[in-house]
Amino acid sequence: MIELQGIKKSFAIGDQRVHAIVELDLTISKGDFLAIMGTSGSGKSTLLNILGCLDTPTSGQYLIEGDDVTSLSDDELSELRGKKIGFIFQSYNLLPQFTVLENIKLPLLYQENVDPEASHEKALKLAKLVGLAERLEHRPYELSGGQQQRVAIARSLINDPLILLADEPTGNLDTQTENEILNLFEELNSQGITIIVVTHEPEVGDRAQRVVTMRDGVIISETSTKEHE
Repeated sequence: MIELQGIKKSFAIGDQRVHAIVELDLTISKGDFLAIMGTSGSGKSTLLNILGCLDTPTSGQYLIEGDDVTSLSDDELSELRGKKIGFIFQSYNLLPQFTVLENIKLPLLYQENVDPEASHEKALKLAKLVGLAERLEHRPYELSGGQQQRVAIARSLINDPLILLADEPTGNLDTQTENEILNLFEELNSQGITIIVVTHEPEVGDRAQRVVTMRDGVIISETSTKEHE
C-alpha cells in the first residue's frame, strides 16, 4: 500500500540545514499495524507528517497504492488526505464548542455532496463503536482523556480511511485507558485498517505487528512482533 524510496527531509534553520530524515526506505502493506519508535529528535514525527501528506520530502519518492504523491499540489494532497488518511493526535484536537457527535462529523464539513442523514447515522455508529453511545451530547471538557481520545478515533474513521495515523495516541492516558485504546486499535486493524503509530512507549510497540526504530533520521532496526493473520 505504501512505499517510501530514498526519502530525505531537511530544514533550513538560519544558516544551518538540519537533516530530520537522512535517507529512508520503507514498505507498508495493507492491513499492517506498524509502530515507529525512537527518542525525541529521531525523525519519527517528521516521517509521520510525510506519511500523512502534511509535509513533503526534500527528495525521494512516496507511493500510495502505486501513485507517486510527492509531485501532487497542495489541493491534491488535501483531497488525498480527506479520502484515504485518518489522523489521531496526542492532544486530541477536538473543538471545545462541539458535542461528541459534532466532533465526529467534523471532517465531513469539508466535503461536497454529503448526505446529512447518512453522515449522522454513520457518526452514531462510530460513537457506539468506540463506546460513547451515552455521551453524544457531551462536550470535550465533560469527558475524560480516554473518552476524548475515543472521539478522536471515531472522527478519524468517518471518511473510511485506508490508513490510520496516530501520533503518541496514548501519551496522555493512564495505563488502564491506554490498554483500552490499544484494544480498540487491534480491533480496527483486524477489520483491515492499516495503522501506523508513532510512539516512545514499549507497551504500544508490543501490540503492533511490526516495529521500526529510528535514530538520527535513519531506521536502525525493524522487527516483526506478530504473525500477520
